[in-house]
Amino acid sequence: MPKTSAVGEALRRAYKSPKVCPPSTKDVSLNLKNRNHAIKEYGYGPLNPLEPSTDFWKRKAEMWDTNVVNAKTSRCDNCAAFIQTKQIMECVATGIGLEPDEPKPVQRLEMAHAAATVEAANLGYCQLFHFKCAGDRTCDAWLMGGPITNL
Repeated sequence: MPKTSAVGEALRRAYKSPKVCPPSTKDVSLNLKNRNHAIKEYGYGPLNPLEPSTDFWKRKAEMWDTNVVNAKTSRCDNCAAFIQTKQIMECVATGIGLEPDEPKPVQRLEMAHAAATVEAANLGYCQLFHFKCAGDRTCDAWLMGGPITNL
């Protein structure tokens, strides 16, 4: 997609509108496809951020020409592509609770449970790779300056 002010404005409108949710926030299959693409092509991880993941962080440190301690400070939850606006967070929570492949969305989890899942996983939306992203992870495309909490 070419960079234009019209594209930027369309993205801002989508992230501001409570009526417009990115498709991958509602479609589990699409979300997983996009997330798996980020894993395979852009080093999204580590699998379990609570584990040392020594090899993962060594690779990131080498790629970014820094040390492991510094590399570990570059996480999705402080990335400029990590969106956590109120509207997007509602999209993410609602999407977690939806039953896929229904003609009309059917709520399968209570919103309180979906919201608790979002909070426990520190989820947001990756605007670069279009998937529900865990804040404690990172990827090769990490950008300083986030998260985005209002637009």
